[in-house]
Amino acid sequence: MFADVLGVPRVGIDDSFFALGGHSLLATRLIGRARAELGIELPIRKIFDLPTVSALAAWSQESAAPRRPGLRRMPVEE
Repeated sequence: MFADVLGVPRVGIDDSFFALGGHSLLATRLIGRARAELGIELPIRKIFDLPTVSALAAWSQESAAPRRPGLRRMPVEE
């Protein structure tokens, strides 16, 4: 997700989101991707405090980051 949002070919687990060109608008895109693909609620402050894949992954596992249930199709009422 980091590489895709940042538009770079590769991101190492210890590369900083901001050192690779990230900024607040891209951080909001990353939040949306984390929500959609992983079902986690990632506060924007965490990206600033923990700007690497390894740090965010550790936070997600240790803090029991809030998870959202996946979207599911609902019947349409006439």
